[in-house]
Amino acid sequence: MALDQFRVDWGANVLQSFFEDSDQRDVVAESPIKHFFSWAETSSTGRMRPTGERFRHIFSSTLGLHDEDEWRFERPLGKGSFGAAALFIKSNARQEKTDAFVLKVTDVEPRAFLPATGKKIYLTAEAAIMAQTNDLDSDNLVRLRQYKVDQQYCRYYIEFCEFDTLETLRLRYKAWNQYLPETFLWHTFYFLAQAYLDFCTGPFRSLRFDNFRQAMPGQYLLHMDIKTDNIFLGMNTTKDDGTVWYPVPKIGDFGLATTTNPDELTTNTAQILQRGTAAWMPPEQRIHHMQDWRRYYFDGDVNPRFPSNRQTKLHRIRPEANLWAIGAVMWNLMTMGEIEELSEKVDDILLGEGPAWQAFDGTNILDSVAPEVRDRYSPELFELIQQCTALRPADRPPPKRLLQDVFSNLNQCFAREEEAFRRTQDPRPLTVAFEKDHINDLPDGGANFDRPKIFWDDFADHLLWAPREWDLVCPPTAPRTLEFDDRWPLPLRERINERWKEAVLKRDRRLAAANVRNTRGAAATGTLSPAQQQTAVPSGGIFRAPSTDHYDPDGQPRKKFKR
Repeated sequence: MALDQFRVDWGANVLQSFFEDSDQRDVVAESPIKHFFSWAETSSTGRMRPTGERFRHIFSSTLGLHDEDEWRFERPLGKGSFGAAALFIKSNARQEKTDAFVLKVTDVEPRAFLPATGKKIYLTAEAAIMAQTNDLDSDNLVRLRQYKVDQQYCRYYIEFCEFDTLETLRLRYKAWNQYLPETFLWHTFYFLAQAYLDFCTGPFRSLRFDNFRQAMPGQYLLHMDIKTDNIFLGMNTTKDDGTVWYPVPKIGDFGLATTTNPDELTTNTAQILQRGTAAWMPPEQRIHHMQDWRRYYFDGDVNPRFPSNRQTKLHRIRPEANLWAIGAVMWNLMTMGEIEELSEKVDDILLGEGPAWQAFDGTNILDSVAPEVRDRYSPELFELIQQCTALRPADRPPPKRLLQDVFSNLNQCFAREEEAFRRTQDPRPLTVAFEKDHINDLPDGGANFDRPKIFWDDFADHLLWAPREWDLVCPPTAPRTLEFDDRWPLPLRERINERWKEAVLKRDRRLAAANVRNTRGAAATGTLSPAQQQTAVPSGGIFRAPSTDHYDPDGQPRKKFKR
């Protein structure tokens, strides 16, 4: 088995099995990796294997790759209700990394496999969908590099995105009281808009029992779990000397995704498609809040073959459900607010109660943003996010128009920021600290975000998965002590506590050194401090679009900022 050769043969008479058992490796885990094996957490039902068993399997089992000996287990990357993931890397003779992938394992569940009549044995819906997204050859979607099933787990060999997720980046910037640059928001919006177009146009095949593998007219993909945690930041492979690049946002984690079309009567209804993270669900999925048919906003999406009735759960879930979640992601990045705030607005409107319902204009869930957000970002950004998060799917922009609008605003934003840079020669308003622990060198941004204890708990949860060779990120105003999840194995909690103490001490020394520089009048010169000079550009770059005033659907904008 080789990486990047995963394919599904969709021939009607082709038998294809994805079963290949894994052998055990004779290896001993060192600290801290071995402590992950004692993680006893299971799902709420208690039926799933403990998290520790999954990590042990990833570490101890063979990869089944033809170049097996060239790969090594690097570190755990995360865990969820149904699986766990870890990073494997390949290095050359000089110990330089030459390749990497993420191995995700999920428990074998018979219901997860596609019907045996399709002659694709041990193929999950997730793998079948990613085989199709692979065929799109899209830079906007995480690739599945290989897939197999052994006696215990489904094993997904996934593209590694080395700059983590949008949620990790958002948490860091909020912890630093910093807003993200508008250039980066348009950059992110552009790639997500391209992904939305991919989901709408495909082509995609049906995974249903009765018409399995057929490319049905109008077939589209519903991701069902788009959120900042599932948008990964990958390396931009295009580089020039003296240029720094924003990472490429890629939608990943297709574990809840499905393909469907408007004519599916029994499987494409809101009642059936109840999956995903509740706070990120689009309004049309929230049938439990549609308690009064007189405030039913989705009757236009009910299949006419259904008999007339007053039920509020039989409407289709259109591809615009993906777009609502993308709009919610962009709102999340623009305001630095928590998704629960937007989610509560949706619920109040559907229920017909509360301030959001009283302010509802019949179309838009978002009626305004805080003054500091309005002053920082262009009205075009807010208005486009407002359109994407409209209550009804029909009021959200179509994919090609969305992409054209984002592209146009991207060019205009870049032109403004480039002109500002020429005047000031200050790259800091444009840079994004996404690499390693470079954000540690940034000062507090002074935005004064609301950061209650639950925020710092989320911040602490993300620290566990940081590379051990990096310093932990430690914001200037972070608490001196954090409460780490008591479900983590005790040795991991003790270790992360010690690392946090070290990070706080280094943070204090940085702040003290900065105060000394300020007292010497460095700030009065108007120049960057040495630390700022070192990190202003290497930490990020700006998104530069092609020098054209029109939208090119086949063109790829360039992301660069030259010193």
